[in-house]
Amino acid sequence: MAKTIPDLSRPRSGQRPHPRRKQRHSSTRIRQIAVATLVFFIVVVVARGLSFRGEVAPGVAVAGIDIGGLSEADAKVRLKTEFDARLARSIDVTLDRQTAAMIPGELDAEVDIKATVDTAMRTGRLRSLLLPFVYSADAEPLLAIPRRPRIPATLRLVAQPPRSAAVKIVHGQAKVTPARDGRSVSAQAVLRAASIAAIDGRESVALTSKAVSPAVSTAEARQAATAALAMAAAPVSLFVDGKRVGALSTGTLATAVIVREEGGKAQIAFDPKRLAPALGEALGTEIRDAQNAIWDTNGLRAWVVPATSGRGFEPRAAANAVRDAAVAGGARQATIKMTTIDPGRATKEAEQFKITERVAGATTNLGDSSENRIFNVALMAEILDLRLVLAGETFSFNNAVGPRTPERGFREGLAISGGLLIPSIGGGVCQVATTLYDAAFAMGLSIGQRVNHSFYSSHYGLGLDAAVSWGGPDLSFTNNTDHPLLIRATADASTMIVNLYSAPADGRSIETITGERYNVVPATNRYLSDPLAPAGKVVPYTDGQDGFSVDVTRIVKLNGEILSDDIFASTYVPEGKTFLVGPGAYPPGDYLAEAPPYGWKSPFAT
Repeated sequence: MAKTIPDLSRPRSGQRPHPRRKQRHSSTRIRQIAVATLVFFIVVVVARGLSFRGEVAPGVAVAGIDIGGLSEADAKVRLKTEFDARLARSIDVTLDRQTAAMIPGELDAEVDIKATVDTAMRTGRLRSLLLPFVYSADAEPLLAIPRRPRIPATLRLVAQPPRSAAVKIVHGQAKVTPARDGRSVSAQAVLRAASIAAIDGRESVALTSKAVSPAVSTAEARQAATAALAMAAAPVSLFVDGKRVGALSTGTLATAVIVREEGGKAQIAFDPKRLAPALGEALGTEIRDAQNAIWDTNGLRAWVVPATSGRGFEPRAAANAVRDAAVAGGARQATIKMTTIDPGRATKEAEQFKITERVAGATTNLGDSSENRIFNVALMAEILDLRLVLAGETFSFNNAVGPRTPERGFREGLAISGGLLIPSIGGGVCQVATTLYDAAFAMGLSIGQRVNHSFYSSHYGLGLDAAVSWGGPDLSFTNNTDHPLLIRATADASTMIVNLYSAPADGRSIETITGERYNVVPATNRYLSDPLAPAGKVVPYTDGQDGFSVDVTRIVKLNGEILSDDIFASTYVPEGKTFLVGPGAYPPGDYLAEAPPYGWKSPFAT
């Protein structure tokens, strides 16, 4: 009979398990639970992170505005709405002792919403996942402040530049004007501080300007005063290229003495601006202006008049040379170094323009013009003469001629108003504009702005006039050729002439077709009350003319091909035949006498 072998691995009945085996089973189970818990936590974190992908992390705010869990787009909308409202608040800003109300939003301060949300999207991503319902963060908004913001004048005026001490020689005595500290104000800093206060919900903010020290203190100026007296004690002779050309008197030197900061120290010197006129007078013929290359013409051809260099001196260098001579004592001789002044347009540059021949021109008759009107026309011709219009450049008559004012030399002439001649500063301007327009029209240039006169004048070609006024209608055209254009303008007592010069003709031809008058409006009689007219008489004054419209067609061809085909329309209003009604007289029929326009002068006035 076989024997049964006992299982020694299992405890016998009545025996207790071995302690070490129990501990091993317990620790294994704990590890399994820990691993399972960690895995579960990681899964939850990852799932939570995926659920907030593309959104602001939970718990994130900007300036107290909760945007956690919002999409990027929604966060931008919420922040913009809130910050626009906050920046619309009025903030009392005190700078030193001045106070002014500021509304940051109205001064162009704003929050950079995109940059602010970008920052918020990067804030707290991991910590929010690890510490849900606990983590919070408040990001700062990113402000956008203009480079040169507008702030109230009361705050701007807090800024005061420092004043350096000055030395002045009066009756042989050195007088010192004390220095004064200044204050600087950063407009950007002021607006930024007001914006932050508005965002934070505050009603006011207090700021302090920054002290600025003068370059030269009072003590430094007093120390230099003795040297100032010595510098102006005797005349200084001026030499150019080894030749004596003049001298500066003690009076001139005394008025030009200054003290300035050089190399961190206060130094006595001569003010270049004060000394320059006296230097220029003393140097005399040693100085000459540079002359640009220009063009001369004979009505058919144009050629370059070569440029010439000028000769002058650099004011600060010359003033320093005079100072060195005065400080050195002895003969007190200053050598002035002359400099070459290059012309603004060199000969070679002018020659490259290839302006060689007349390509278009126009002449208008001044008629029975007054002396002042003739003068104004000649003055404007002088302003326009030798003006260049580069290829592709647009010419503006008003910009070129400028305002017609007495300060610029213009005289009172006569302008047409309602068919009557009325005194006007700059009378004759339309004569010049019309002549220039006709020349540009004849060359085939691209016409930009052009309006006709209200009334037709037989002095000009039908439909070929141009009316201009300062602040009103302008005449403009564009040089649509490949070469620069030279304007030559001249006027005498009877005619105004404009000639245009450029490179040889580019193969363009101009055809002009003037249409028949249409939309004719009959003129009516007009009666003006004139107390100087013969009593009881109605006297004819001006001939009237009908109003009408007319079209001028211009066809520009380039080597036989049509370059442009334009219609220039003009509409002239009717000009009634004018009668002057003397005292006691009455217009015929139902007509009533009108008051003459302001400025009109009766032909019966003595």
